[in-house]
Amino acid sequence: MITKYIFLWNEINECLFLSKLNLRMKKLKVFEAFCGYGGAHFGLKKSGVNFEINGYSEVDKFAIELYDLNFPNSKNYGDITKLSVEDIEDFDLFCGGFPCQPFSSAGLGLGELDIRGTLFYDIVRIVEHKKPKYILLENVKGLNTKRHKPTLDKIISELKNIGYKVYYDVLNTKNYGIPQNRERLWIFATFDKNFDENFVLSPNKIELKKRIKDFLDKEIEPSLYLTKKQIDRLIEIHKVDFNVDEPLCFDVYNKKVKKDGVCITITEPHHNSLRIVEPPIKGEYRVRKASVSEQYRLMGFDDNEVDFGSLSYSQLSKRCGNGWDVSLVSLIFRKIFKKAKLI
Repeated sequence: MITKYIFLWNEINECLFLSKLNLRMKKLKVFEAFCGYGGAHFGLKKSGVNFEINGYSEVDKFAIELYDLNFPNSKNYGDITKLSVEDIEDFDLFCGGFPCQPFSSAGLGLGELDIRGTLFYDIVRIVEHKKPKYILLENVKGLNTKRHKPTLDKIISELKNIGYKVYYDVLNTKNYGIPQNRERLWIFATFDKNFDENFVLSPNKIELKKRIKDFLDKEIEPSLYLTKKQIDRLIEIHKVDFNVDEPLCFDVYNKKVKKDGVCITITEPHHNSLRIVEPPIKGEYRVRKASVSEQYRLMGFDDNEVDFGSLSYSQLSKRCGNGWDVSLVSLIFRKIFKKAKLI
């Protein structure tokens, strides 16, 4: 009789083990909207989650070119406002960094007065029909300010009305090992019963041990450097001292060189804000634009992780300005899916 119970106990344990193993082996099906260079895709790869992309939605031709170059055979459903939910295969995770200009301090800050601010309702339209178990959205921290809080409250209430539990937090890249001051609002919603009101979205912080100098190229393309005339003009306008002992970041908005070794937020090139200041040579100041590889390192990428193809400096930089910190989002995914028992 004892032998029989031992056998049954072992059999139950084996079934539980296989059940958990099967849960972890199951591929998470993902739909990525407003994808840019594929921040969710790259982040999921870094997180260790077993996943596959069912499809993505993007309208910018250069973003599409970059995405397809790095993730060939991915299906682009095109304009999300024209997307028929019946045409999409069911998926488990919806990801999207929906357009931030309506809420950004760098934009006009019009909120829902800007038609792009209504693209969130296409997200609602899709997830209400498809009911994915998980949703991860990203936007600028401006959405969490007093001016735009009613819009954020509306976003949360819409998700809750569908039945989701919703968590959100403003996270800064510099608190997770990379010297870039990049604050972004992350919104996570789920049906998963493993999550309760005590769940906190933010991962444990990582001590910042590196400075911007550790992310710079060893050899610099000469065309990136500003001319003496351009540098003199910056000094005249901003009354700034470019005499530094190590490569640092020039903060255009606050008219100073950042001595803390942290980079300002990477933005689209037309904002013209990111400049690297290098130690003078023979009394001549040296100020330059950041290279593409430097920008991507500061967004959490390893060298040669992204195939840039033949895209221009401007287009590759634009992807960074609008992109996800893939190192940080991998930590977010890891926390979420450990809680969900998928890794």
